[in-house]
Amino acid sequence: MKLAFKTFGCRANSVDTDFLWSEALKKGFTVVPDTEFADGYVINSCTVTESADRDARNQVRRFKKQNPASLVAVIGCYGQVGKDALLGIDGIDFVLGTAEKFRVLELMRHAATETLAKDQVSPSSGFLPEVFLGSQRARASIKVQDGCNFNCSFCIIPQARGRSRSLPKTVILKQISDAYAQGYQEVVLTGIHLAHYGWDLNTDLETLLKEAFALDEGPRIRLSTLDPFEIPDSLIAHVGKEPRLCPHFHIALQSGSDRILKAMRRIYKASEFVEVTRKLVAQEPDVFIGVDMIVGFPGETDEDFEQTVKCLKDSPWTKLHVFPFSARRQTVAATLPDPVDPAVIADRALRLRDMSDTRYDAFLRSQLGKQKAVIWEKPREKEPGVWMGHTENYIPTRTRTLSAQAKQLAQCTLSQVEKGQVWAEVSGACALLG
Repeated sequence: MKLAFKTFGCRANSVDTDFLWSEALKKGFTVVPDTEFADGYVINSCTVTESADRDARNQVRRFKKQNPASLVAVIGCYGQVGKDALLGIDGIDFVLGTAEKFRVLELMRHAATETLAKDQVSPSSGFLPEVFLGSQRARASIKVQDGCNFNCSFCIIPQARGRSRSLPKTVILKQISDAYAQGYQEVVLTGIHLAHYGWDLNTDLETLLKEAFALDEGPRIRLSTLDPFEIPDSLIAHVGKEPRLCPHFHIALQSGSDRILKAMRRIYKASEFVEVTRKLVAQEPDVFIGVDMIVGFPGETDEDFEQTVKCLKDSPWTKLHVFPFSARRQTVAATLPDPVDPAVIADRALRLRDMSDTRYDAFLRSQLGKQKAVIWEKPREKEPGVWMGHTENYIPTRTRTLSAQAKQLAQCTLSQVEKGQVWAEVSGACALLG
């Protein structure tokens, strides 16, 4: 049976799809690209915005166009909180939530000979793979935590994923070692709320990191998204000093207005973000700091937005990820008064993106002439002999080479900025690091 997967949303979803992909191969399925004809299609969905829901529904139609007789399953977060809408859509054979998404292979196998219920959703609990089975990408991800104990007013994910749950440290350390043994030179530690790691196990993320760095050998480690108050001085002290810790932080600020942060139910102030980013850059000038922002949250005035602009001007971040506010059903924010005019939202988003483009270009140019460790990920389709990758501080690179292999780590010199990426030249005959 030919099977194809399509993943929307966060890195945690990608880890789940990697697990399904590996399991499918072990169980005898033939896995093909999602653009090809298949007997069954699995959509691992996201529900963080209404547009994410729409993406999943549109994908159902695309799959049915590729093969009208195919089985189609929608699994994951949208299945968990939006199953009623999905059950009413022609062309969907199964809807599975976050707890039972890993039963989809069994359902696909038995659907040919049995009549199975379309509704396969149970109360949310998520899933944490306890073994590392590989990845479809050159940089592996390990999901160490699932769920979230916070209740931000704009977010539906706690309803989809449940409360925070963590893998034991021993299990994670084994997965890190296994990934390294399989040739992965980088592991991204990810979760729905990464800093909640260990709350249920009487430990924490920093303790996990210390034990990972104490391994005799292992890959470099990158962290997924953290909130401003979740980067303590003790963690900052490792940046630029611990060779296995990637100097790259992605911070969910969302707004630079304390009034809006309170309305969002975020539990920090904008000044905390400015302080922690300054500390990071003081510790390691080459650190990459990505920042999530939401513009147009209900009640956001011109004054609130200008406070956000000032906050960002005061901070040495690297790149912004700007999201226009989109009311999400079943959230508090969807019921708040004083919605912002869509044209105003679009203008504010454009202004922040322009700030980001200028800052990001300056950062990339500041890195020219420096040597960085690049992991080659894949060849560039439209440019033979060119491989794409990332440095330890998350600079996207292109390298001209005829001898590259995916997952290979090489010492390179950054030479030229071109369209948001940097050309990296291999530094001598002994450049390969692993």
